[in-house]
Amino acid sequence: MARVLVVITPAEGHVNPSLGLVKQLTDNGEEVVYVCTEEYRARIEQTGAQLRTYPFPEDAFSHDPVLKPAEYKHPYQFVYMMVGGIIRKIVPEVLRVTANETFDYLIFDSLMGWGGTIIAEKLGIPAVCSIASFAFVEPLGTDQGLDENRADVKELYEATMKLTRQLADEFQVRAPAMGEIARHAGRLKLVYTSRYFQPQAEKLDDSFIFAGPSIVPRQDAPSFPFEQLHARHRQTVYIAMGTILNKDLDFYKLCFDAFGDLPVTFVLSSGRYTDMTPLKDRIPDNFIVQPYVPQLEMLQHADAFITHAGMNSTSEALYYNVPLVMIPLTSDQPLVAKRVEELGAGIALDKHNLTPAALRAALAEVLSNPAYKRQAHVIGESLRQAGGYKRAADAITNYFATINR
Repeated sequence: MARVLVVITPAEGHVNPSLGLVKQLTDNGEEVVYVCTEEYRARIEQTGAQLRTYPFPEDAFSHDPVLKPAEYKHPYQFVYMMVGGIIRKIVPEVLRVTANETFDYLIFDSLMGWGGTIIAEKLGIPAVCSIASFAFVEPLGTDQGLDENRADVKELYEATMKLTRQLADEFQVRAPAMGEIARHAGRLKLVYTSRYFQPQAEKLDDSFIFAGPSIVPRQDAPSFPFEQLHARHRQTVYIAMGTILNKDLDFYKLCFDAFGDLPVTFVLSSGRYTDMTPLKDRIPDNFIVQPYVPQLEMLQHADAFITHAGMNSTSEALYYNVPLVMIPLTSDQPLVAKRVEELGAGIALDKHNLTPAALRAALAEVLSNPAYKRQAHVIGESLRQAGGYKRAADAITNYFATINR
């Protein structure tokens, strides 16, 4: 069987979708070497993969000024984050920890962009791109209309291309054009969604494999008192804002003000590193607040989900037919929220004009109008029928078996 190198950006939203695929590959007999950080050791090793680690700040995506999620007003901003935050910092480490090893093919995270192409070229192997969000038909920020002739846009272009040329010289590879850096490269592009949910899917060729979300039990998930959910109220609403942007106490206060008197049980996942002490006397009786909630299990009990519209959280909710109230914050979240709204499975709110009344009204509409639940079920069925990690593993192994005959 093949020896596979997997290189995924060390972030929850990128590592988690890869785990089912990696486990299936190892179950199929492939030898998998997974390069990531120490933070993800337990869950990666549970797949049967061998882990190679490199140093990387654990909370980099919350604090690093280059990596910190942003609202991209122009594609160059996203590309600079890739080059300066991901490629420059991770690619040298990957080549270092895999020195003198041989592999048959590479699976790399789409957030690495051109960096995956560098690794594949230096190791002399073909590559598969793992896309944890939608496949980007156009780079993030394309639709914002920022003028190309603005001085700051020109400066960003020059800074990005200067760094790109430096890295190309360092790795002795061809320097790509700006438009090539973020492009989805690889023989196959594995997308963890369905063609139905993917925007502009008709513009993507057959090298894009839409396998649906990778839903696998999380061995590190904590226990939760699910028996309490319906002890007082018939409906349950889950609130979680992801693992990077979940420290906004003002948002949690807003939720308490909006929902504190509703006959609904609210479960709030506040985040492992969020200090809720300043709000402990303000938590309403109909709220259960925990630093970490087993999300896959919770969504199977939820009537609605209030979320930042991260791709993983959104896909998991829709997989279980849960409609959404979305407050997109950064990166691809506005794109995800827009698609959910287009398909009628949720309501998106503007984070800049968020009030208790707006939150309350949106949730009331989602809970009372059965159309949102029906449309969530339509998307969910497309995700469930996509095949999941088993189809993804089969597509990859069959492809390489065919070309190696």
